[in-house]
Amino acid sequence: MSSLSKDTLGKTADVVLQGIKLCIAEPGPLRSEIMTSPDFWVVLGTLASKQESAQTVFEILESGASGSPSSIISDNYEAAILLLNEFASGASVGAPPAEQKQLDKKQPRKPARAAKQPKARYAIVVLLQNLRLLTRMQRQRSGPARN
Repeated sequence: MSSLSKDTLGKTADVVLQGIKLCIAEPGPLRSEIMTSPDFWVVLGTLASKQESAQTVFEILESGASGSPSSIISDNYEAAILLLNEFASGASVGAPPAEQKQLDKKQPRKPARAAKQPKARYAIVVLLQNLRLLTRMQRQRSGPARN
């Protein structure tokens, strides 16, 4: 799917994203397999930058991160953080001017227009907190590092 042109993927975004949502709605092997696929993250990353599909992409990401058990694991943690960073950059577009200057210094990349509402910023913060908590829990379960 990631081999489709951006134009084709953009034109079929609704169908593609609704199909993905159905496939990952319930925890299980299919959800785990899809969310650890590099193609999944390429598709989400491509569609996150499109205003028409950004909300659905965020819902998919939120569903995977907040489900029980979470589908965000060491195999896809970095991809999830990168995608959340794209949303956070987009959320900075609607930030107050003083906050915007501070954000601009930290993030020199051009922000996407995906998530402008304060609700989106709050949701991103909650997702990041959940991911950090899950990471700590996974580290505690695996015990101290052995050399």
